[in-house]
Amino acid sequence: MDRSTWRQVAALRMRRQHLLERAPARDMLEVVREHVGIQAQVMSSAELALQVRVAGLARPDAGRELWEGRTLVKTWAMRGTLHLVAARELPELVRGLGTRQNWLTDVWLRYFKVTRAEMLALQEAIGEILTDEPMTRGELAQALATHLGDPAFTDRVASGWGTFLKPAAASGRLAFGPDRGRNVTFVNPGAWLGIEMREPADDGFDAVLVRHLAAFPGSSKGELARWWGASTGRVTAASKRLGEQLVLVDLEGTKAYVLAEDVGELLATDPEPDGTIRLLGGFDPYTLSLQKEAEPLLPISRRPLVSRTAGWISAVVLSGGAVVGTWTHELRPKATTIEVSPWRRLARAERAAIDTEAERIGTFLAPGVPVELQVTD
Repeated sequence: MDRSTWRQVAALRMRRQHLLERAPARDMLEVVREHVGIQAQVMSSAELALQVRVAGLARPDAGRELWEGRTLVKTWAMRGTLHLVAARELPELVRGLGTRQNWLTDVWLRYFKVTRAEMLALQEAIGEILTDEPMTRGELAQALATHLGDPAFTDRVASGWGTFLKPAAASGRLAFGPDRGRNVTFVNPGAWLGIEMREPADDGFDAVLVRHLAAFPGSSKGELARWWGASTGRVTAASKRLGEQLVLVDLEGTKAYVLAEDVGELLATDPEPDGTIRLLGGFDPYTLSLQKEAEPLLPISRRPLVSRTAGWISAVVLSGGAVVGTWTHELRPKATTIEVSPWRRLARAERAAIDTEAERIGTFLAPGVPVELQVTD
């Protein structure tokens, strides 16, 4: 088994994720496609994740692609969390996500006090009711009550957590439409995007897994299962189907998957030196993928500062691919304040790079507003 290091993995991931050399603005959709999806639980974090990877991007650009160009789509995807997905890739993603049917297990049904027949009928009804005309959650719940003749059950669709709607998103029956005031809306993605969804299949995970590993080489079986939101058995089955396309390497004692075509590049990769600074926003894909075994990139003792209460993922400072601090920002009419909290003393070159990164972020978030940088001890 070939041996590599976490710092080599970090350097290759940064290169593949356009964190060393940003992609041109015309390639924004390709960047989303390469990452499979950009987590969008907080839309501003998704915008920052794109801006750090794509040169010349303005803050409204992602929204325009979502609601005007319809080349992006917002939906519940991996782990049932909100993601931005390249529209043309949604059928492939649905082919894999649609096989995850934990919502039909006896444990799930008992916990949410619903029957299998009710859940299946609900998903079918959502697909029949939604069109390319956006509906608010309340409007959808009302239409479902009429369609199914069970107002008590369908009232639960109005829940803000989307428990009963996420299976419909996974099967390609539901996606998000543009907000209507303070209300979210939903559409049928096939009708909204003018594309046909694909039927779920056991091997639907395989193509998505290959695309993920191209951008996140060096992922262990446990990390891949966590990313996809499934059991390690799903990863094992996919690796057997993919056969020689996947290779296991030894990452300082952790067995991790790399695409066979990428092994040579990984082993020849020089680690990024400290001083290659990036300020990544909250919920950034790079940060989310730092599994617990990647101690040289994110020490266990510091993880509570990054993975925080209620699943919140902090904005972080990268130096050479390793997390060396966190940062926050505050938008005010007269200035955008960015406060950086490093975990060690910064070299002069690192501090200068942080100045540049802070200016980039401030200009993106609030063009024309001065940026005030504060670096704490």
